[in-house]
Amino acid sequence: MSYSELFLSTQPKITNLPQGKEPIVSVFGVPYDVTTSYRPGCRFGPDALREAFWKIEVYDPELDVDAEVLPIEDLGNINPMPEPDKMLYAVGKVVNELLSNNKVPAAIGGEHTLTLAAFSQMPDDCKLLIFDAHFDLRDELYGWRLSHGTFLRRLSEKIGFERFMHIGARAASKEEWSIAKNMSVITSKELREGKVIDELIRDAEKLYVSVDLDVMDPAYAPGVGTPEPGGIASSLLLDMLRRLKGKKILGFDIVELDPPYDISGITSIAAASVFSRLASLVSLSFT
Repeated sequence: MSYSELFLSTQPKITNLPQGKEPIVSVFGVPYDVTTSYRPGCRFGPDALREAFWKIEVYDPELDVDAEVLPIEDLGNINPMPEPDKMLYAVGKVVNELLSNNKVPAAIGGEHTLTLAAFSQMPDDCKLLIFDAHFDLRDELYGWRLSHGTFLRRLSEKIGFERFMHIGARAASKEEWSIAKNMSVITSKELREGKVIDELIRDAEKLYVSVDLDVMDPAYAPGVGTPEPGGIASSLLLDMLRRLKGKKILGFDIVELDPPYDISGITSIAAASVFSRLASLVSLSFT
């Protein structure tokens, strides 16, 4: 039995594999929000993203890729895990197995904690590109040392800060702002003032991309676990993702989609658009 069979349910919703085609992206959901510090509900995020994906147009004329016809396999959702270390173990095993089979893992959450396990499986020459309103560099949050607000602190303790690139920060503790000086950062304010990400990513050939949907302003993404004012527009986020064309994306995740607070459904739509762009970029980077 493989780790995918052991840890994942079998209710795929994005699978689109024409006969004889190998998948360019292997999707799995992580419906986990145990350590959520504000608004629970992102355990429902994976299926909400899947549903939205089939309801929107996913052809990107600038990339000239139609995500609707990309060969994608959906492995289902990680089975419920009561503790973060068990969830992280399962995610790490699944990601490692997919990489070993020359597949590109795409995790959809669920809370941001999952990135700790997923990126830990990436090769040493892969850099982590994070879009997020928060630094997630706290030592602990409400008693949790493994949580969505501490995952980058834990990851930095394992590999240092050199491989981290962070975009969109605007909400963090004073200590976190100080610690963040150790990594490459473009804040939300700098983005609004016109700064672009080109220089930041210039020397990064291989990337793991992590998109916390709260990088967007609540006007564009109200359905997230920890919304923060002063964020960017969804259009700017998609434009920045397009700037990754030419990079080799080894894996990605989309996290913190919180459907119970997404009454209009616009956050799920934004999440599905982010997914389609990232899957399109993967297809370009492996052709």
